[in-house]
Amino acid sequence: MGVKAKKSNADAVYSKKSGKTSNPFDSAISQTSKRLNPFDVHVNKEKFKILGRICKHDRGLPGVSRAKALKKRAETIGKQYEVKHKTNKFRDHRIGKHLTGEQLTESVMNARYLAEKLSQVRASNKAQKFNLNDDELLTHRGQTLEEIEKYRDERSDDEELEDEGLDAEFTSAAHFGGGADATQDRQTAIEEMISEQKRRKIEIAKDKDEVHDLTEKLDANYKDLLSLVAKATKDEQIAKPPPDDYDKLLKEMIFEPRGSVTDKLIKPEDLAKQEAARLEQLENERLRRMKADDEQPETTVQPHRSADDLDDGYFATGIEDDADDTLAYDLDGNLGTHLNSKKDTSKVQSNDKSEDGSDDEGGEEDDDEEEESDSDSESEADNLSDLKATDSEPDSESEQAPQPKKTKSKSQKQKVSETIETSIPYTIKMPKTYEDFAELLAKYTPAQQVTVVERIIKCNHPKLEGVNREDVVKLFGFLLHYIKDMFEDASELDIGSHFKLVSQLMPHLHDLVHLNIDRMSNTLLDVIKEKYAEFRKNHKIYSTLDTLIYFKIVSNLYSTSDFRHPLATPTYIFMQHMLSRARVRTRQDIAMGLFVVTIALEFGSRSKRLLPAIFNFLQGIVHMAIPKRQQERVEIAPPFEQDGPFSKLLAIPVTSDTKALQPQKLQPADLVTQTIDVDFRVRALDSTLCLLKQIFEEQMGEHTGACYLAAPFLPLIEQLPMNLYPEHVQQHCAEAKSTLKSVAEQKMKPLAPPDKKPKALRLLEPRFEMVYDDKRRPKMSKQKEERAKLLHKIKREKKGAIREIRRDTAFVQDLRLKQQIQSDNERREKVKRIYQEASVQQGELNELARAKKRKKF
Repeated sequence: MGVKAKKSNADAVYSKKSGKTSNPFDSAISQTSKRLNPFDVHVNKEKFKILGRICKHDRGLPGVSRAKALKKRAETIGKQYEVKHKTNKFRDHRIGKHLTGEQLTESVMNARYLAEKLSQVRASNKAQKFNLNDDELLTHRGQTLEEIEKYRDERSDDEELEDEGLDAEFTSAAHFGGGADATQDRQTAIEEMISEQKRRKIEIAKDKDEVHDLTEKLDANYKDLLSLVAKATKDEQIAKPPPDDYDKLLKEMIFEPRGSVTDKLIKPEDLAKQEAARLEQLENERLRRMKADDEQPETTVQPHRSADDLDDGYFATGIEDDADDTLAYDLDGNLGTHLNSKKDTSKVQSNDKSEDGSDDEGGEEDDDEEEESDSDSESEADNLSDLKATDSEPDSESEQAPQPKKTKSKSQKQKVSETIETSIPYTIKMPKTYEDFAELLAKYTPAQQVTVVERIIKCNHPKLEGVNREDVVKLFGFLLHYIKDMFEDASELDIGSHFKLVSQLMPHLHDLVHLNIDRMSNTLLDVIKEKYAEFRKNHKIYSTLDTLIYFKIVSNLYSTSDFRHPLATPTYIFMQHMLSRARVRTRQDIAMGLFVVTIALEFGSRSKRLLPAIFNFLQGIVHMAIPKRQQERVEIAPPFEQDGPFSKLLAIPVTSDTKALQPQKLQPADLVTQTIDVDFRVRALDSTLCLLKQIFEEQMGEHTGACYLAAPFLPLIEQLPMNLYPEHVQQHCAEAKSTLKSVAEQKMKPLAPPDKKPKALRLLEPRFEMVYDDKRRPKMSKQKEERAKLLHKIKREKKGAIREIRRDTAFVQDLRLKQQIQSDNERREKVKRIYQEASVQQGELNELARAKKRKKF
């Protein structure tokens, strides 16, 4: 291995040595290579050399800089000097140039035309004065010779007959008497020759005419032939490669059926107009049906039919809709088949089958349940017909057709449903006052009231023409007032229907808010402020139910996750004050408090922000469910009482039996009921435990201090007598307790100061002072130094500007001198040429004079 390595190293050294040549001119730099001329380099010497300073101007190239400056001046000042005194603008010298389009009459246009023609004539006369060429255009039959020229070799008749005229055989026979026609005299031979020549000329002329016609035809069709010839030549010249996958896919995509063109997007204004027009049309049809304008008389006139009629176009003419039965032949040739009776019987059979099926199904239930289901189905049909008017209109016409009915009760219900369905007009004007609005809604059922509100919005949309934009704001205020009136006098029977109506009105309230957000929000904010002012007058009592429903409307219509919202934030604070100040004395207070807690949780579901009063209220509910003795006190924060009868409102007596109670949530009737029963106590505690589990599982998991909020609930839950509650309450209690324990046992991270950076060692660094130039100056303030620096820069720039102006002036003077020298040289050359031509002319005259003198002698 060592011998091989030494050998390879030796070879490498030898190859390097052998690569060097002995020619001294191989390493010489060529003369054409780019290098600096030492005589063109200017060296700027420095008085002092400073370490670390990079000097960019130690060497300069005056020649290169001068050439660049001259080139730049030639492209800027030189171009400006060339176009000096040249405007390059079109000036309108026409007659009536200041007149507008209506003032330009025919006389002005004629005057312009004559002036333009005269100017052209003057210009042509002036140009033809010294024109020695003949510029006249020669025409033939209205076409110039250039247009007639076809570039054909037009030969005369004599030239064409030159080769065929008098050949050697004819001349020898005619002039010297030879040939077979020697007996023929000369005159006859000449006449025959002349006739033959005329015949041949006629044939040649005919052939020429045919060739000319064919040529003209070919010229006319040349363009059509050219494309075909070009394609053929290209196909022959270019050999197409076999199609690859991409080409095959492209051809498939080309021949694929294209999608149909969709309608363009409709603007909101047009959409509102279409909806208003549709509702107006439906209203007109409803009024027409109500007045029975579309009903036909029972006696229909049979159209005239001849005896020879074969009923070929019977079904095409629409006679199958007539009430009369017509006899016809069937496929077997039997007479007596009724054409219309088949269709009618099939309809009757299908209706009978459907009614039989419905009767069979309904027979299994009681009569009361059947009536309720019928009323529900009718209300659903009414709702669908109102919301989908386009689909219900043709169906309504079919429903009006006579059908067999089995019972009188069903017929009466159908008549009632038809009156309810058709009693809602499709176009409704905006009521002027709230009393008119309330009177309008009082005529209809809750399900129909939603349809009425929807149609009022569509008929008074702000995008429609001729509609007052304040109507929608007024309608929003009417709806808020109507909701207030509903819940202000709500009872146990109708409060559920009121909540359903509000939930159905929510989409329409949302649409109204987005039509004018500022005005609608201010209207609702004024209502919230008014309710809060009423609450502050007596803050120890919960607000009425009509106030709480506004909280629900705000949570559904606005963004409650904003850090600061002009409407949601005041409502949030309102709920905080209500939960922390109002006393809990009745069943209604407990239900209202839990209702506000639920709305507050909806407010903070996304932002993960919670009110402190929520935890205090839930602790109070659990505290009231603990049975206490007379002298026993459990610590709780206000507004709940630690002892007394109000501290154990939800405590269950030992003698009560609650094991058979089914799991239920709080009912809407709890919000208007004052008495507390065992069922409500179980439901209130069950709802509280479910809320605790939901809060600490979903919303409090990311909070740092969640353990401190969960800890106070554990001793209260431990004191609950779970053996008196149903199984589902015990299960919910166990789940809530485990959740609270897991949250309460979470350890918080100890606070630690922020990490400090290690202090760097103190180094001896020089103190730098700002020195703007090398000149030593007395110490000045910072402002004076800046001013002195600025004045120095201004002075330098002024010197540079003066220097550039001086050089620009010299450059312009040089251009003027060159231009003057060039014009002088041109004038000198012209004078020389004139003298030369004059001398030649004089020599010719002298020569002519001398020639004349010679002729005299």
